[in-house]
Amino acid sequence: MTSDVAHLIKVASNEISRGINTFAAKYGLTGTQVQIIHYLADHHNVEIYQKDIEREFNIRRSTATNILKTMEKDELIIRRSVKSDSRLKRIVLSDKSKEMQDAIDKFMTDNDQKILSTLGTLERHSFVRALKKIPLKLKK
Repeated sequence: MTSDVAHLIKVASNEISRGINTFAAKYGLTGTQVQIIHYLADHHNVEIYQKDIEREFNIRRSTATNILKTMEKDELIIRRSVKSDSRLKRIVLSDKSKEMQDAIDKFMTDNDQKILSTLGTLERHSFVRALKKIPLKLKK
């Protein structure tokens, strides 16, 4: 069984990504852009920087830079200078993204419920806890 775990996670991840990408395409976005918009909307009361995006999505700095540059060019985000440190740029949602926010939030919530509906209540908590542990354990 254990030798199939990585494969099963990859298959599930591909299916989840396909669903998010299909939804995102309706708005001319990528699945990653939808997830970043959702993350920024969920954390609107906190200052978010590129480093936070890198950490949250477990992506390299160069990948985050490219994604955020494209999102800025497409007017999905705005980078705002921070008075205390001119090198830092706070990332906030643009009005264009805010207009899509409700639809994105609904899709992401429905998608999570669809995924979790395959599990019982106790399994859900264990499943989410295990998913959070996997990246931490594999980094070592």
